[in-house]
Parts: sequence; C-alpha cells; structure tokens
Amino acid sequence: MTFPHSPFQIGSIIIDPPLIMAPLHEITDQPFRRMIREVGGVGLTVSEMISSEALVRHARKAERMMASEGERPYAMQLAGSDPEHLAQCAVMCESAGADMVDLNMGCPASNVTKGGSGSALLRDIRLAERCVKTMVKAVKIPVTVKMRAGWDANQKEREGYRDFLKMFAEAGIQGLAIHPRTRAQQYEGHADWNLIAQAVEAGMPFPIIGNGDVVGAEDAYRMVRETGCQGVMIGRGALYNPFLFRQILEPTLVVTAAMRIDITLRYFRMLLELLEEREALHKIKKIGAWFTKGIPGGAHFRQRLNERNDPQELIREIEALRESTH
Repeated sequence: MTFPHSPFQIGSIIIDPPLIMAPLHEITDQPFRRMIREVGGVGLTVSEMISSEALVRHARKAERMMASEGERPYAMQLAGSDPEHLAQCAVMCESAGADMVDLNMGCPASNVTKGGSGSALLRDIRLAERCVKTMVKAVKIPVTVKMRAGWDANQKEREGYRDFLKMFAEAGIQGLAIHPRTRAQQYEGHADWNLIAQAVEAGMPFPIIGNGDVVGAEDAYRMVRETGCQGVMIGRGALYNPFLFRQILEPTLVVTAAMRIDITLRYFRMLLELLEEREALHKIKKIGAWFTKGIPGGAHFRQRLNERNDPQELIREIEALRESTH
C-alpha cells in the first residue's frame, strides 16, 4: 500500500511529502525538528507555540524558539489574542526566516486560554478575525491557522466552525489544520474526522490539513481516504515513533529496537549540542521516556532517567542499551 496523496501548496510553498510534524509545546524545538528531518518522511516542520506577548517583549526564551537551521519549508506558530502584537510578531517570524506563520487557535491549556489565546479565540470570532486579518496584512509569507472543532460540544453541534471557515477565506489565510476535538475534550475521546471531511467538502480556497489520532501508517491512509484532506499533521504519534512519517511513505520499512535506540542517542547528542545543559537534561528525561516505550530494556532505562541528573551518564545508559540489542 502506498500513501494515497500528492504534494500540495500553501501559497507558493510546496509541501512534499504532504506530511507535517505538528507544533508541540516544549517538544518541537530545533533539536527535535532536526532529528525528525534526519529520520525522513516529513514535508513541513513547525516551531513550538511561541507567545506573542513574550516575543514583543523580546523575551530570550521566545526569541530562541524561532531558531532554525536552514530547514525548508518551516513554519513558526504564534499564540496570542492582541491583533497588533500578533502582526508585529508575524513580521519578526518572517524576518527570522519562516516560510509561513501559523496562528494557534487550538491549544486547550488553561494557562493559554485564560488570556484569550489558543482555543479561547474560538469563543470570539470577531477578535479572531481581527487577529488573522492583521497578520495577513503585515507579512508577505502565507498565514495559516490551526484550530479545534470548537470550545465545547455545544459550539461543535451548532457547527460554529463553518462561520470560522468563511471568515478565514475572507481574511486571506492560505492553509488550515483542523484537530477535530473540542477544547473541553482536551486530548480525551476520539477525534471526529467527519468534521475534517465537511471542511474539505465546503470547498475552501485553501488546503485542509487533518490532525488527530494518527498513530500508525494505516491511520494516515484512512484519514486521507475518509476525509479527502490535502495533508496529514502528526503530533503525539511521532513522539512514540519518530519513524512514523517514513513508515507512511515506505510501508515495508521495519523499525527495529536498535534503530529506535540509535535515533534516541542521536537526539540526546543534538540536545547537548544545541541547548544549555540544564535544558538538555529536561528534554532528555521528558522525551527519552516516550522514545523508549516498547523497547526491550526500556523500562530499566526509564528508571535511570528518573534517578540520574547527569546527561552524560544518561547517554552512557542509552549506549549500554544499544549494545544489549545489537
């Protein structure tokens, strides 16, 4: 079986293959994106969610989130609810080398929504419209949006997202990713792919990208078959299996435990190369636990993750795990 879809465009940017690494807060930083691209199979990478309020203050952490290393194509995602600040930050992203800038209208985290950002924008279509329009006007690169099905079940049942689709088309966005859970669902239950299909059927002047519950190659094939979406965005599935994009394109690819350990080791070394040691240790502990799920000896390694606070010791532990599997 081959992936039943072709490359697509966001503005003039070709997304080939039509597979996108989703923006994941505190995960899809420069080392993670470099690792995912080295593994292969991804057509577009996206930054972590960057706070526009932090970026306009030139907060060091927010500015570092824009860092890239010649990856193409590359999108930067902004979160915020102040139209002028979002426009300023979109210009900063463009100047920093982004091929496109994305507005987060999907994050369900309370520390984001309490300020009116993320999925909270789904509760105020007029404010969302001002945010999108000012961003589109401010930059020459494409502006895209990532949204949820609605704030809650009531908004979803009223099909409020259709009003947003119309607004997005009039505002001039050039791509839309839909995670068809409501904010109230968080990450529970199932993603309602019917909503993605309905957005495609609405015939928008921009591509529709499906997101949610793609954890294996067959899920990606089925999403395209059932919804007609032009692209597939994968988040948590790639945390458990960074080879997922390649497996979608290469169905005969067998991912061994040794391959998974090798990429984990490569990733750990990237973290130490690109980040401060304390931050690298945090990422090793957090993402190392996901990467080693299901690997023989992985439980012992995850125990060491909890016990050790020296990144070099943890690298030696993963090297020992590799030796035991070769």
